[in-house]
Amino acid sequence: MAFNTEKYIRLQSEKIMERASKFGKLYLEFGGKLFDDNHFSRCMPGFQPDTKIKMLASIKDKVEVIVSIFAEDVESGKKRHDVGLSYESYVIHLVDMFRDVGIQVNSVVINKFEGQPAALLFKRRLENLGIKAYVFKHIDGYPANVDLVLSEAGYGADPFIETTKPIVITTGPGAKSGKMRVALSQLYHELKRGNKVGYAKFETLPVWNLPLSHPVNIAYEASTININDLNMIDGYHLDKYGVVAVNYNRDIEAFPLLQHMFRKMYGEDIYYSPTDMGVNMVGFCIEDMAAAEAASKAEVIRRYYETLCYFKNGSVDADAVKKITILMEKMGLRPTDRAVVVPALAAKEKTNRNSAAIQLKTGEIVSAAENGMTSVSSELLLKTLQKLLGVNSKIKILSDNILQKAIELKQKTLGERKFHLRLGEVLIILSSSALTNELSAHALEQLGELRGTDAHFTYMISDEESLVWKKLGVNLTMEPVMA
Repeated sequence: MAFNTEKYIRLQSEKIMERASKFGKLYLEFGGKLFDDNHFSRCMPGFQPDTKIKMLASIKDKVEVIVSIFAEDVESGKKRHDVGLSYESYVIHLVDMFRDVGIQVNSVVINKFEGQPAALLFKRRLENLGIKAYVFKHIDGYPANVDLVLSEAGYGADPFIETTKPIVITTGPGAKSGKMRVALSQLYHELKRGNKVGYAKFETLPVWNLPLSHPVNIAYEASTININDLNMIDGYHLDKYGVVAVNYNRDIEAFPLLQHMFRKMYGEDIYYSPTDMGVNMVGFCIEDMAAAEAASKAEVIRRYYETLCYFKNGSVDADAVKKITILMEKMGLRPTDRAVVVPALAAKEKTNRNSAAIQLKTGEIVSAAENGMTSVSSELLLKTLQKLLGVNSKIKILSDNILQKAIELKQKTLGERKFHLRLGEVLIILSSSALTNELSAHALEQLGELRGTDAHFTYMISDEESLVWKKLGVNLTMEPVMA
């Protein structure tokens, strides 16, 4: 494993508590994913997707959370494609997940409100669920007009949220959700009341004490191609301390403004660089750098295919494709460096059908093509389970009779014209069959072996099937070809 999780949980919680001890209360803006950080777990073997929440749970008695969501994201119905939820549904999901691990959720803030009807409905929904909800109205010229922002017509017009714990985390369902606005607004109100409070920022990536060109940091840049995040040397940190540190463009660009705000609020500098504001300890917990580099290179290739597919369906522009291609060239990577690409394409050439391949943890590769009854995803799953069970390929985990009955239901009763059995449907049939079929029962037990494996499809599978593969823990890539 590349990463020492136990060391990270200890060092990171200690660092946060140390920063909090400098103030009476710390507002900690939490960037990135607290739960389900699958990107970093792919780049850093040993780092589990829930590592950060485990770290916070270790100091849960000191922590409470304010969740922020941008009002326009509610109005537009913006979605988190990795989990298939709208931003507003994900906010409620976040509240539930925090409560499940014993971390107190104070409230939800609907940010940059300008009268959006959907945002008002969401506020009512939150309140009906027993969740405190606040509205922060749009501030003209925010954040550049510092005199207005730091006045009774700016942050002063925001409702003050009463908090009780020494560490208050501000987080959100995605990028640009207003986490910093909430933290700084609270800071303004607290300082006005004579309370000793501070601000800090938590970001897992980029890793500040790894080189700018390190594959872990380049993989982060590849993951944010669509929002134009760029890794940069923190010139403020270099000038002040003579130490090279890596940060990203938005924090570096925003720092002069933040520094000006802090000077006005505190009457002095409390931070001299964007890196100063951070508390990230990830870089001190990497134990196998070669493994981290190899995993991060694989992630860049995965992001390359993802960007091409996003371009095909109109989610990103040609500039994003150009940027990810440059990153690939910069690292000397080719799409075919991903082990499952060539076998998937070979299966398509051989069968002249949509095809796929998956690489098991043993290194073995299983290929499959669509047939008359099941989708490519379903056929790949069934063939993979056969391989994992070590049974003859002629012995079917699910009989044709069972599959045919399900198809008849879809075709004759539900009136579907495209009646191939999809991945989720096959999993349900498999679990039902397990009650009477011992082979199906053993096959279900093998599903855990898929977590962390790689698969490649010769076409863009549906969002529905893609989400099921992600839930199984399979790292997908697809050719940018419409089905």
